[in-house]
Amino acid sequence: MKRLFLYIIIIFLLFININDVLGQVSSTAASIGIDGKVIAPISISNTGSTHLDFGTVSRSSVSGSVTIAPDGQRTSAGGVSILSSSLYSAAPFSVSGENNAGFNIALPGDNDIVLTRTSGSEKMKVTNFTHNSGLILSATGAAIFSVGATLHLDADQVAGDYTGSFSVTVAYQ
Repeated sequence: MKRLFLYIIIIFLLFININDVLGQVSSTAASIGIDGKVIAPISISNTGSTHLDFGTVSRSSVSGSVTIAPDGQRTSAGGVSILSSSLYSAAPFSVSGENNAGFNIALPGDNDIVLTRTSGSEKMKVTNFTHNSGLILSATGAAIFSVGATLHLDADQVAGDYTGSFSVTVAYQ
């Protein structure tokens, strides 16, 4: 009997302690703000509709190349001679968007762009696309830059006008 009474007291004490622990449950909450910012879309355009133009070159029996740097300088290598009287240019672009924002430029890869002879099927590869941008929009949300590249001529490249196109993509950093 004493044992039964002792068990009842122990169970009662345990029940009281469990209620004390369970009865002390509390909760708290915190509040925090939510922010967001919408910025102007970034855009790019070819300034003045000027394209990347390697100018007129003379071929030979030796392969070679012509390079237009982003600053507009033109050089040749190998069996290619450039005619100093011909017009040539790097491709100028303007970018607009959010003031003081950073951006990236995506240019074609080395095996992506090929010029094809007008009224023919002969081709010339364009590689080493480069730009001269600082990759930051000004305080007014504008930037200008130019793109240059290298044109490769095969030995005895067929004479004619060659054309093609390429894309430049800009995106915020």
